Amino acid sequence: MSHTSLSDLRDEIVVLCRQISLSEVSLLDTIAADPATRSAAQAYVYVVKALEVVPGIGKVRARAIMREIGIEERCNIGSLTDDQRRLLQEALQS
Repeated sequence: MSHTSLSDLRDEIVVLCRQISLSEVSLLDTIAADPATRSAAQAYVYVVKALEVVPGIGKVRARAIMREIGIEERCNIGSLTDDQRRLLQEALQS
């Protein structure tokens, strides 16, 4: 990726996180999105960053959820295994 496209991607991730924090976009939908149609921001956003902005979760709970599921802190949504994706969806629904 060129410097410009990396900058654009960072901007898109910021927008996505803001949309998640305002409940304009569901993190559940973002996680469940088909990899073929998922946006670059949806694929490359770190799980921890997306979890932290979900209303009612925050930094401490986000890391606790990830630790319980076995998701590394530097993992992005596009790198989640099917099992991790399923467990994360279950955690968000409870």
